[in-house]
Amino acid sequence: MIVSKVTNNEKQAVLEFCKNTFSWGDYISDVWDSWIEEGNFLVIHDEDIPVAICHAAIYKGKQVWIEGIRVNENFRRKGYASKLVTESEKIGKQNECTISYMLIESTNKKSLDLAQKLNYKNFETWNFYCLEPKKIDSVSKIKFASYEKKVPSIIFSPNFCYVNSWRWVPLDDKTRLSLINEKRIIFFETNDSTDSVAIFSDSKHFDKTLLVTVISEKINSLNDIFSYIQNFAYTKNYKRVQILTKLKSLTDFIGLQYRLQFHLIKKKI
Repeated sequence: MIVSKVTNNEKQAVLEFCKNTFSWGDYISDVWDSWIEEGNFLVIHDEDIPVAICHAAIYKGKQVWIEGIRVNENFRRKGYASKLVTESEKIGKQNECTISYMLIESTNKKSLDLAQKLNYKNFETWNFYCLEPKKIDSVSKIKFASYEKKVPSIIFSPNFCYVNSWRWVPLDDKTRLSLINEKRIIFFETNDSTDSVAIFSDSKHFDKTLLVTVISEKINSLNDIFSYIQNFAYTKNYKRVQILTKLKSLTDFIGLQYRLQFHLIKKKI
């Protein structure tokens, strides 16, 4: 069983078995060019026909993010998915990565069983919401993280990650400084205590899509956070806002729609 790199010549053949992965279709066609450019876009062939793929995103010296595992339904139960995962882990080790991550929808029992078989552990559970961009006249209580004034202490935690193009990645010093300077870290506080934090990032794969990581201890404080996000997305001409949070239930905020729940799983490699 040989794992190789996907080529553009195989695009149509691969997309043929990546059409109906989810109820709404699939996203492989949207990320194809980016994954080719990033490298480590892996494929397994059966008699010269591509039948299984995945992508390994490398954060050198830190983690490998395994995503987009797909197997042609006519070629399942042959160990292709397991082989792709182990090959991705191998690539991660070659790049001094110490942890491998995957994100799996909570109802995808087959993928969760496979991950458990490969010694992955459920690390965190996250929820996905959509928010409609909308003009809001005034949001007065939101503050921007600033080294001159205040930066919420939680984002300095060594285990803190934020969502960047649907990958949970560590917030390093360089990225933190860039996000602060661009006013993409906002927070809400009462009595000098931070209640909620939101971090914005642009999707690299989906046009005019704003990804927002939300961390909150007090749900009531989120109304101001969401109002600011709506207005920010509206004024910057984003088509959609995707919110990722560990909160199980959110306030009944107008325009906020629950989508899916995911398990963030990891393994030391």
